[in-house]
Amino acid sequence: MRSLRQVSEQILTSPIFSFFSFAGIRSAFRLVGGTFWPKAHPRDEGTIVNYDLCRQMYRNSGDNALGTAFAKPIVDLQVGFIGIPTVQIDDASNDVNDLLNECITDSWAGDLQEMFKDAIRDSKIIVRFRRPDVLDPLMTMDEADHFRIECVPPERVDLEYNMHNKNIIEKATVIHRMTILVKEGDISMGLQPQYEEHDVIEEITRDSYTYFDQTANAYIGDMAASNSWGFVPFVEVYNEWDSALQGGQSDLESVIPFLNAFHDVMAQGLQAHRYHSTPKIKMKLVDVGNFIRNNFPEAWDETTGTIKQGASVNWSGREIIFFNSEEDGEFLEAKSVLGDTRSLLDFLIDCISIASQTPEWAFMRVDAGSANSDRNAQTVPFIRKIMRKRISFNKAIQQLCKMALVAYGEIPYSPKVVWDVVRPDDQLVLAQAFQQIIMGLEVAAQRGEISDDTYRETIRQFLPLMGDSQTEIANAIQPPPMPALPAGNPQNGNTPAGGTSSVPVKAGPQGGNE
Repeated sequence: MRSLRQVSEQILTSPIFSFFSFAGIRSAFRLVGGTFWPKAHPRDEGTIVNYDLCRQMYRNSGDNALGTAFAKPIVDLQVGFIGIPTVQIDDASNDVNDLLNECITDSWAGDLQEMFKDAIRDSKIIVRFRRPDVLDPLMTMDEADHFRIECVPPERVDLEYNMHNKNIIEKATVIHRMTILVKEGDISMGLQPQYEEHDVIEEITRDSYTYFDQTANAYIGDMAASNSWGFVPFVEVYNEWDSALQGGQSDLESVIPFLNAFHDVMAQGLQAHRYHSTPKIKMKLVDVGNFIRNNFPEAWDETTGTIKQGASVNWSGREIIFFNSEEDGEFLEAKSVLGDTRSLLDFLIDCISIASQTPEWAFMRVDAGSANSDRNAQTVPFIRKIMRKRISFNKAIQQLCKMALVAYGEIPYSPKVVWDVVRPDDQLVLAQAFQQIIMGLEVAAQRGEISDDTYRETIRQFLPLMGDSQTEIANAIQPPPMPALPAGNPQNGNTPAGGTSSVPVKAGPQGGNE
């Protein structure tokens, strides 16, 4: 049974309902059994964004192309700073950790970037976990050992979740457009093969894969297979999940009003520039016929003493124009409005940067005389935004890793996702802070104020790949033993010949030893 949200999403993405929209790209039309939502629900609950409009803005191919060029750097800059993570499972062996990290960094890196991009742009994306194609003649042994993932547009996928556990997908329905050979050709007779495009529906459950040819209205038995994994290999990835919406949000939603305003101002500025760049001349003439005869004789008819019928005046190449003493001519000088237009465009860029939490240098807007403090003030909110995005995508990456572990026959651990520092400049600051903390912990440990477990757990906050105390004790390389002290008097640095030192002890004030 299809969920309510999936039915609404299919209807709302159809062209007939494209006019039901408000607040930019989010649809205000919702369906529940043919009626509207009860008043107890939030107004925007169940609404989705217009995927086509988001993609047009990203490609800068829509009607407001003069203003939507900011959409691509807003999305791509985040993807570049998010980066590719690594994972660590404390209870698993090093081979399992190495296998997962090889999948992420070697096999899934490009698809993970596509996942980040599509989710940030479209508010959500569907990621499919696939097994390698053993029939691929170009597949290497290394590729065969690692599974792959692919991003599927949300319009093509319909997911059904378990009613009691929303983390379990019971069935996935995927629509494919396949080219099928319907009639083979004959080279000897000059007949070419005939192909048809069919809509094939793939149904994936926890037990099987089945395919239904919707065009031919028949199942394709040759493609059916059993699902040995026991799970439906799909992950629904949301960007900026909002409980009031019961869905994700696109990062372009809050910027659309300013992008439309930028487009309007830019269009008006270009129109004004076209008007003011065209020269206009004003003439004060007493005798028009005399002026035409003196300057444009080719347009004057001496026989009739009038301008030739259909004659035109060409100004090109005219360096000297003759006027009578009472006549004059001058160019009209209209005041351009481009100066005010630029000020308004600068203000709109500031609004776009604030709404999207994107620094202005992402739009190639850098002033030579700006102070570093201004740039840092713009970068700090952006860094916090990147950290928030990483945390939101951790669940999807962990889910993919658990699928890989089950597919390899391992226990589905939930790995720890580790990200690099957002800015390389912060690496030096982090290293200096880590050095100071190590020095303080070393002093505290030597004085017996903290235990070795506290020492390791504190360091573990700075080293995410570090295991627990017992694992580190077992795997750490023990330091070499201290060399024995030479024999002699302890007062001058030597011990007695017996190898042990004797220290004089005197009675304390309470009868003890000092």
